[in-house]
Amino acid sequence: MKSKKTVDKAKTVKKKTNKIKNEVSDLKAKIDLINKELNESQDKYIRLLAEFDNFKKRNEKNTLESYNKNLEKFILSFLPIADDVQRITDSDDKNNKAIMDAILIIQSKISKILNQYEAKFFNSLNEKFDPNLHEAIMTQESTKKSGLVIDEFEKGYKIKDKIIRHAKVIVSKGKK
Repeated sequence: MKSKKTVDKAKTVKKKTNKIKNEVSDLKAKIDLINKELNESQDKYIRLLAEFDNFKKRNEKNTLESYNKNLEKFILSFLPIADDVQRITDSDDKNNKAIMDAILIIQSKISKILNQYEAKFFNSLNEKFDPNLHEAIMTQESTKKSGLVIDEFEKGYKIKDKIIRHAKVIVSKGKK
């Protein structure tokens, strides 16, 4: 028969063992909960980082679009002056050399400014009429083939590959 001391000792050891098992079980549950919270926090962090990266990209795109739009407005406001100077230099009445020299200097400066902003005119004379590039202000009979640009009232301009102003042109109807 087992002595009372041995039985009490066995009960005490069993209680301590159960207590330790319960503590271990509680600690495992706490570890699982902490791991779950950590995973959720990491997921939130990754999503927030992705959102911020998307925000930066959208902001950069909007800034670039705004810059390009303002640049386009600036260039468009300048073009009527360039057109007037071009008409004077193209005219046959060049009697006053001093005025003509001054106008040529102004034209040169305007061209320099336009080139600085990558705004370039494109030639339309003797080209096939293209509604993506040209605005026909009239058609006229000529010795040229039908559909060709025979005169250019205002030059067309583009910044890089974007047309910012269509060329105003006279288009041939064909032979007289």
